Amino acid sequence: MKRIKVGAVCLLSLSLLTGCTPSTTLIKSYTDTALSSKSLIINTASEDDYTFFAEKLAVFPKNTSAVSVSESTDETDETEETESDTFGSDETDTEETLSGQEESDSEETEAGTYDETDETAPVEEGIDAKTGLIAGKDTLSNIYGKNVYDRVYPASVTKIMTALLTMEKADFNDTVVFTEDMVVTDYGAKLCGFEVGDQLTVEQLFYGLLVYSGNDAANALAVHIAGSVEAFADMMNAEAKKLGCVDTHFVNPSGLHDNDHYTSAYDLYLIFDKCLEYEIFQEVIRQNSYSLSYRDAAGGTVDAVYNTTNQYFLDYYDYPESVRVLGGKTGTTDEAGCCLILYEVDKKNQGYISVILGASDSDELYSEMNILLNKIPK
Repeated sequence: MKRIKVGAVCLLSLSLLTGCTPSTTLIKSYTDTALSSKSLIINTASEDDYTFFAEKLAVFPKNTSAVSVSESTDETDETEETESDTFGSDETDTEETLSGQEESDSEETEAGTYDETDETAPVEEGIDAKTGLIAGKDTLSNIYGKNVYDRVYPASVTKIMTALLTMEKADFNDTVVFTEDMVVTDYGAKLCGFEVGDQLTVEQLFYGLLVYSGNDAANALAVHIAGSVEAFADMMNAEAKKLGCVDTHFVNPSGLHDNDHYTSAYDLYLIFDKCLEYEIFQEVIRQNSYSLSYRDAAGGTVDAVYNTTNQYFLDYYDYPESVRVLGGKTGTTDEAGCCLILYEVDKKNQGYISVILGASDSDELYSEMNILLNKIPK
C-alpha cells in the first residue's frame, strides 16, 4: 500500500515557496481548493484564513463521486465540478455541496485500473447511502470514497466533536450539577434521563454521551465547559477549523437537527482521527454498556445502566471475520438518515476509519458498512 509522504506546505502569510500564490477568494469548501493524493492545502485571503496540510491523513481525490481509490496515483485528473442543491430552506454560500461531480472514466481497485467498457472487469461494489469512506489510519490508504466532501447532516455522530472538546478542556473528576439550561426538550430526543439537581462527574457524562448517545449528557458537558450551548458550538466550530474542516458547521453539541448544522464524511474522518489519539476515547467507544450511580437533587442515589447504540456490539449485526471493530459512534434523525463512524483493525492490527452517512435504515447502514469493511486488504 502506497504511503502518503510529507509534501510542501503553502502558507498564506509567508512566501516560503517560489510561485506559491494565495487564493484571492474566500474558500468555503474543498470545491474551491486543490486536492491531490499527496497533500491538502487550503488558503484564503480573508481574516478567517485556513492553512492545513494533510501530512498524516488519507486524502481522497475530489473528482470522483464514488470510486475505489486505494491505488491512486500521485496526480489527480481534474474534471468539471457543478454546484448542487443546498439543504435547508436558506440557500447560502456556506451550504454548497460537492455532489454532482462527474465520475472518473475508470475505476481503480486494489488489483489495478479497469476500463468501464471491459465486460470482464471485476464489478466494484459500492454503497447506496448518501456519502461514505474508508481509509487506513496506519497505511494512510484512501480505499473507497463516495461524495466524501458533500455537506450532509451528521445526527449524533456530532458527539465525537463534543467528546474531543471534553477530552481537551475538562477534568473528568469534576462534578457537574445538572441545571435547567442543560435540559433537552426536543421531541423524540434520546436522553439519559438526568433531572435538574442531579450530580454527576464529567466522566459519567462522557460515557453517557458516547455509549448511550444521551443528548442531555451532551448539553451538560457543553454548559459545564463553555457556559452555554451556544458558546460551546462556537468552540466546536473553532476546533473544526483547527483540524482543517471546511465543510462543517455545528450549532449544538448533540446533533439534534438544525438546517445550519452540517458536516461531511471527510471532515468527520478528520475529527474522529483526532479523537483516537486519546486512550479514554478508544476505551469508551468499545463498551457495549455502562453502569453508573449518581445523586439526585434530594441526595438520593440513582442507579442506571446504558446500553450502546452500536448494533455490532449488541449482536444485531455481524461484521466480517477479516476485521475487528473496536468501536464508533452512531447517529439517526429523519433528516440525516442512519449514520455510523467506526474504528477497526485488520488481522495485522493495522487501523482503519470507516464512515457512512445518510443510509435509509439500520439494515442498509450495517450491510453497507460491511461492504466497506470487506474492502480492507486481506
